[in-house]
Amino acid sequence: MSTWRELTFPDNSLKDAVLVIEDDRANVLADPLRWRILEILGDGKSVAEISQMLDVTDARVLYHLQRLAQTGVVHLEEEGADPQEWRCLPAAGAIRVRETRATGEQIAEAMPTDVVSQFNQASREAAEGLYGSTFQMSVNHNRARLSEDQAAEFGRRLLALIEEYFPPGKGDRSGIKYGFYGIITPIDLHPLGDSATEE
Repeated sequence: MSTWRELTFPDNSLKDAVLVIEDDRANVLADPLRWRILEILGDGKSVAEISQMLDVTDARVLYHLQRLAQTGVVHLEEEGADPQEWRCLPAAGAIRVRETRATGEQIAEAMPTDVVSQFNQASREAAEGLYGSTFQMSVNHNRARLSEDQAAEFGRRLLALIEEYFPPGKGDRSGIKYGFYGIITPIDLHPLGDSATEE
């Protein structure tokens, strides 16, 4: 099955040119953050402008712009010593991308769709009182800049807790069945030219 996605850049000097992508470059453009960069690009923006608009570090933006430039859909003007000021321009007035996926094939996700659905359904049921008033529920989203050693230690301690409280076949069969799905992953890069900031 294939579908077409299209973006136009009407203020671009190449507004009459259409770039059609039907090969492996479509996989690079399937990344949601890269597509979002293209959506806000307009007639061109600097690395710093894109970083500010998307609320991600300039280093991360630069990485994705370089990948986009490899596909030929944008031009990255690397003028000057400061990469934050480098400008990214669309390579055409319109981009058409054919995305082809086999039936049932899904884009790899850190948290599978069926798991997300199960947790969202349970959350709605808990809000309606299905589990009574004494159940435990915790939803956390935390971000911090960690060293590799700190991240490794967190992972080890978390796994120890999971092994203690979620041992296969050793829970309390009379209790409520709880689910836990944990992900620790890098979510952004350190900003360009910044040696000691922390969020």
